[in-house]
Amino acid sequence: MSYLRDNKVWEEEEDLNWDVIEISKVDDKIICYLLDNLNLDKQDLSENFFIAFESLLKIGKKAWTVLHSYIKETTEIHTFKIDIFNFMLDFINNNKVEYLLVPQLYSPDFITRARTIFKIEQAQDRKYLKFILPLLNDPDDSVRWAVLRFLDNNQLVKNPLVCNELKCFIENESNPVIKEKCKEIFKNS
Repeated sequence: MSYLRDNKVWEEEEDLNWDVIEISKVDDKIICYLLDNLNLDKQDLSENFFIAFESLLKIGKKAWTVLHSYIKETTEIHTFKIDIFNFMLDFINNNKVEYLLVPQLYSPDFITRARTIFKIEQAQDRKYLKFILPLLNDPDDSVRWAVLRFLDNNQLVKNPLVCNELKCFIENESNPVIKEKCKEIFKNS
């Protein structure tokens, strides 16, 4: 299943709903549209990010050329974006993928994202930190809560990168329970 919009006029509406189309009908314009939905310059992740990520993985080799040229043409790429793009290129090329759980971490289903973080937490696998940390900006509360638990239970709060992200997170968090949990984690570290 793919969440791509049907091959209709894309410019007519700004925020179109996602739809299923055949992979054979996917062109470079649609792939570029999906890459634009991976835009992480904004502070928050959106549901469109997760759907675009999954769709690009499912498109596979057809997306490789556009993805590769996108990386070459972009002058400033956030570190997280580089990790995501490199993962996608390796996945599409069927290279050995070191981070097998990334597709589940960025699943369109928030329950899958939260459960995957819990599995990684249980395994105390810190190598996924660079993929989990951006999920502090996940649109779902349960995923943000799972990220906080992962960081706390793996004693990662003292890591300078994590500490900076959590400081920004506290300022922007809208859920009072999660905000208090984050403050508590800071106090205990």
